[in-house]
Amino acid sequence: MKKLWKNFLLFFLILAILLTTANVIGRRISEKNKSERVVVTNRITDEIYDRLSHTMAFSNLYPFGIVPSGLANEVFYSRKDEWKSLYGEDACPEEVVITIFDGGDFDVSEPETKESDSVNSGSNTTYASGGVIIVDLKIPNPEKYTGDVSDIKTIGLVEYRFADNSNGLFLLILNVTIIIAAVLMFLYTLWISLKILAPFNRLSEYPERLSKGDMTEKLPESRNRFFGRYIWGMNMLSDKLEYDRQTIGRLSVERQKFVTTMVHGIKTPTASIKLLAEAIATGLYDPEGKVNEKDAELAAKIRKNADEIEKLVEKVMEEETAEIFEYDPDIEAFYREEIIKYIDSEYKNKLNIKRIPYSVESEGNPIIKSDREGIFRILRQLMDNAIKYGDGTGITLSLTKNEEGHFITVKNAGQPLPDTETAFIFNSLWRGSNAKGIPGQGVGLYEARLIARKLGGDIRMKTGDNTTEMILFIPTT
Repeated sequence: MKKLWKNFLLFFLILAILLTTANVIGRRISEKNKSERVVVTNRITDEIYDRLSHTMAFSNLYPFGIVPSGLANEVFYSRKDEWKSLYGEDACPEEVVITIFDGGDFDVSEPETKESDSVNSGSNTTYASGGVIIVDLKIPNPEKYTGDVSDIKTIGLVEYRFADNSNGLFLLILNVTIIIAAVLMFLYTLWISLKILAPFNRLSEYPERLSKGDMTEKLPESRNRFFGRYIWGMNMLSDKLEYDRQTIGRLSVERQKFVTTMVHGIKTPTASIKLLAEAIATGLYDPEGKVNEKDAELAAKIRKNADEIEKLVEKVMEEETAEIFEYDPDIEAFYREEIIKYIDSEYKNKLNIKRIPYSVESEGNPIIKSDREGIFRILRQLMDNAIKYGDGTGITLSLTKNEEGHFITVKNAGQPLPDTETAFIFNSLWRGSNAKGIPGQGVGLYEARLIARKLGGDIRMKTGDNTTEMILFIPTT
C-alpha cells in the first residue's frame, strides 16, 4: 500500500511540474505577444500622428471634433497585408478605430471595470486590455507649445482590436484538466487502497498462518468480486489441509499403537528366550545335569542375539515415547492485549454462531516475554477442548499476573472428568470417558503441555462444580 501511495505522489508531482511549466510557458508567450502588439500599435500610431500633423491645421483641429475613418483606411486597411508581412499576423490588429475629441483636455484613464496593463512607448501611454489596445493620440499645443512635456495635449484615442488568439482559454482548460486528473487519480488510489490492498493485506496473512496450522476460523465469504475465488480457493485448501492433518494424526496414532503393541509383544518372548538360553548354558536340561560346552557356546550366542533384540526394542520404545511434535520456541516481548485480540479474531465469530456465551477477564496490559505463536497454539487447543467438551453454556478467558509469572485460564461450563481420570489427561493417546463420539486422537493436550514446558511453564487442570479450568502458566523472564 505504501508503494501505491508513493507512486501516486510521484504522479502528482509530475502533474504539478507539467502544470507549472505549461503556465510559465503560456505566460511568457502571452507577454511576448502583448509586447509585439504594443510595438506594432505604436508604429501605426506614429504614422497616424504624422499624417494628422501634415494634413490638418491644429487651430482647425481642436474647435471641430472629427472622426477620420478615411485616415484609418489610408494608414492601416489599405496596407494591412504589408503590416502583417512586416510584423506577423498575430502581432497585427484586425481593426483600427480612430476617435478625435472636441478640443480641451481629455482624461484617458481606463474605466474601473477593466483590468489593464499600462505600457509606455515614447510619448504615448498605451492601455492593453484582453484583445484590445487603446493608445493615446497626443500632439503639441500650437498656441503655447514651448517644448515642455506639459504642453502635450491629448486629442483622441486609437483603438486596436486583435483576433482573440490568446492562450488564456487553453491554459484554463489545461489547468482544470490536470487538476481533475489529479483528483481522479487520488480518488482511484484511495479506492484501490480501501477496496483492494487493505483487504488483501489481511488476506495475505492467511496462507502463512494456514501453513502453521494457526487458523481455526475460515475466511469469511465476501461479495467482493476481486477476492471471491481467492477466498473460495483458500477455504477449500484449508479444508483439505485440515483433512490431511487429521488423517496424518490418525495414522500416526495407529502407527504408535501398532509399534507399542509389537514392541511389548517382542519383549515377552525375548525374555523367555534369554531364560531358556541360560538354562541350557547351566546344563539344566541335561539328563546328567552336566554342562555341555557346545550347548553352552550355542546358548551364549542365543543370549547375545536376544540382548540385541532387547536393545532394538528399547530404542524403538524410546523413539515412540519421545516427543511427537518438534517445537523450537522463538522468545520475544509482546503485550497481553495481543492474546485477547487473537482469541477474539479466531473464536468470537465461531462462538456466536454456536450461541456459546464468551467473556474475557483481564486487568492491565503487561508485557509478556515468551513465544507468542507457542502460546497461541496452546490456547487454540484449550479453546477447542472447551468448545468440544463443554455444555455450551459459557466460556471465560481470564488473564492475570503475579510475581511468578502470567496465568491464562480457559474456563468452560459442563460436566467435568472424574477425579480418577484427571491424572491422565496429558498422556499421549489417552482420551477420557467424556470423549465418546467426539473426534480426536488424544494428543492435543499432550502437545500443549510439551510446548508449555519448553517455554518454562506448565498446564494444569482444575475441576469444580460443573466447571473445568485449564490454567496455562508462563514464567516471568
